[in-house]
Amino acid sequence: MPLATTSTKEQTSPPYPRSTVGTTWRWLWPDLLIRIVPLSGIPLLWLTFTHWPPAVFGLFLPPAPLTQLLLGLALGGIMALLAMLYRGLIVGPHFQRPTGSDHLLQAAYYLFINAPAEELFFRGFLLRLLWQWTGWVGWAWLISTLVYTLYHRLGGWNWRSVAGVGLAGIVFSTLYVLQPAPPSLLSVILVHGLTTCGFLSWGDEFLYQRWRRSQSQPHSRLKQPGEAPVSQESHF
Repeated sequence: MPLATTSTKEQTSPPYPRSTVGTTWRWLWPDLLIRIVPLSGIPLLWLTFTHWPPAVFGLFLPPAPLTQLLLGLALGGIMALLAMLYRGLIVGPHFQRPTGSDHLLQAAYYLFINAPAEELFFRGFLLRLLWQWTGWVGWAWLISTLVYTLYHRLGGWNWRSVAGVGLAGIVFSTLYVLQPAPPSLLSVILVHGLTTCGFLSWGDEFLYQRWRRSQSQPHSRLKQPGEAPVSQESHF
């Protein structure tokens, strides 16, 4: 490569890793096939063959949808902030800063595809069946939360990240079972989706801003961001 071309590239390339629509799409479409289709397909097939009403798995609008919506947005905003802090303070410094369009793509995926699929399976389907089989909501709450937490190891998440998933799962399961019967998934999906945005997409931006501030300070102890962000093969 000519020296002039190399010099121009060095001047225009950011000194930190970026996540673009292209890089997100490379992990997103396999994730749809490997995780989203089974997680949503199994409960829907169960409903088809058993002829149970969708409300059994939380698939209905609650009597007060606006209240559920506001609750989900308020609690989800708090959880997103906590997830960003957990990512920055507990998990580690590595990040891939998303572009503006990539932020939108990731947020849409986490809110409208990932969160509904995971909540339908782990809360609507698994927790409901465990509740029915064991006869006690406590066992259903505990087992479904543990399964939800440990399944994230399949995506290569480290144990600090998995611990964060467990804390988030406790909130999701508790919010679901505390609702009047039959519980709806609406507010839980909102909280789940915003939490995932906070941990992954917005968490990357938080770490970038923290790293950028550190670079302007003399004798900074923060290392370069590197190329090892939190795995996005599996999600909150």
